Amino acid sequence: MKTNLFKTAFIACVSLALFAGVFSSCKTTDPVLANTATLTTVIDSCQTLLDGATTTDYPQDAITAFQTTLTTAKTAAANTAISQTAVDNLVVQLRAAKDTFLAAAYGAIPKSALLMGMTFDETVASNQFTTEGKPLTAVLTKGPSEIFGTATNLPTFVTGKIGKAIYFNNGSHLEISNYTASDLLGKQLSISVWVKPDSTRAGNYIMSYNYWNSWKFQLQEQNKPFFTVHTNADGWVDADNQMDFSAPNKAWTQLVVTLNMDTKKLTFYVNGTSTMVWDATSKPGLTGTGAWVYKNTLPLMVGACTTYAEANAEWTWAWAKTPANWDGFVGAMDELKVYNVALTDGQVAKLYKDENK
Repeated sequence: MKTNLFKTAFIACVSLALFAGVFSSCKTTDPVLANTATLTTVIDSCQTLLDGATTTDYPQDAITAFQTTLTTAKTAAANTAISQTAVDNLVVQLRAAKDTFLAAAYGAIPKSALLMGMTFDETVASNQFTTEGKPLTAVLTKGPSEIFGTATNLPTFVTGKIGKAIYFNNGSHLEISNYTASDLLGKQLSISVWVKPDSTRAGNYIMSYNYWNSWKFQLQEQNKPFFTVHTNADGWVDADNQMDFSAPNKAWTQLVVTLNMDTKKLTFYVNGTSTMVWDATSKPGLTGTGAWVYKNTLPLMVGACTTYAEANAEWTWAWAKTPANWDGFVGAMDELKVYNVALTDGQVAKLYKDENK
């Protein structure tokens, strides 16, 4: 009898335990809702900024990109099951997008920042003209006869992107000797130019200051903008924008390169838009303080790599002294400008807008 009572009591206890377990497992736990107050504030701020944005102040591409990011964030935020981590990530992404958008606002470039400007509408006398900015003397120069023989010629003037442009072939170029070296060796530098190359060449030199021993800007293979800067005794930076045919043949394209040794960034732009940014991680040579002072004093070259005398004396490797292998631009250039600052995204965008006529 005691045994049966014990069994009955045991079964009753087990039944109660199981019932309690089932009851507990069926109980619904209220979800923990994410705190979206900060996200809502950021979304409202971005929307207000976009509502007031016009193409007078911002490039249309920047407006469209910012709107797309904001729309995506709004859609994600409307999901009631969104996690706190996702909310926090959206806040970070939106703030970054806002900063990028604000940086794209058209910005004026101070006149004092212009080191040298060439519109190629200048008055030419005795095969030379005076540049804008600092009054430098640009001398129209034939290609070296040692390379081109009697086929060489002076640069000529053709119809440009705005007014007239200058046309180079057969080694013709511009030489500037009355510059101040320190102006070209600072911590910040920007070069802007419209180019219309005739053909794809590795040595389509746009501008050169002591070639790769100080800095140079050119079109490399596949018509990519390419910049070299010698930043210290042992450091060089060679970089392109990794976009083949950024500057198509027989068409006008605006190219800009900016160097900022304070922020350790080298940035390429095509038609007003940033296409590649290098930093000290991807290009360790950017840890220097500015362009290196080369041992020789060479002219600042536009449309060529260097002088024949320099190449013949200093280039110790075997190089073909033929027209096809001489590094010089073949095609037209217009609106060439050199600045002593690293232009911002907005300044480059405005420059493109003003010149794209």
